[in-house]
Amino acid sequence: MTRVRKDPAERRQELMTIAMELFCANGYEQTMVQDICKQAGVAKGTFFYYFPTKEDVLKAIFEEWAKKFADDFTRRAAGLDAVQKLRLFLQLSAQENAIEPLVDNLWAEHYKELVMALWQRIVSNGFNPLLRKIIDEGNEAGSMQVLHPEECLDFFWSLTEGMWPDEKKDIVTDESMAIRMEMAARLIEQLFGMKIGSMAHWENAE
Repeated sequence: MTRVRKDPAERRQELMTIAMELFCANGYEQTMVQDICKQAGVAKGTFFYYFPTKEDVLKAIFEEWAKKFADDFTRRAAGLDAVQKLRLFLQLSAQENAIEPLVDNLWAEHYKELVMALWQRIVSNGFNPLLRKIIDEGNEAGSMQVLHPEECLDFFWSLTEGMWPDEKKDIVTDESMAIRMEMAARLIEQLFGMKIGSMAHWENAE
């Protein structure tokens, strides 16, 4: 059978899409490189040309999702002030996203360490640059007073973990979630040196 020649970027994206589908349908552990290649109609050598290992295609899937998040945030944030941008960042973070089924599968398959390593990579390379820019704008405008940005960001992510606990997400009630979000709003205001009430009801779109 004649293989269809595709643009390298298109082929790479196709392999990522198929890998994502198979990881979600069959699990990361059970999906082999040969399964991805078979569905894509390519030889293993083609897969390894783009991704040295199965884990590398998983990394690429996470990175693509993070880039889409950042692009969407940047587009929506145009014209907003720093406080509004931080509220928007939290709103987008709270929304269901395309990568959640994959994360749930990895978590269920006991790949917690791998998930956390991929998450830290995304936070460091994708999300923190956005937040640093928000902090710089807020400090300059006077709506925020952050003396130690890096430490501030470390505590910020700890707060989000408390607000959206992965290990308890199936048992957290709506009432508990509302309490967590209200508490997080107050703590984030203190952490970023914002006026009281700045983050109130941040979950509501403006």
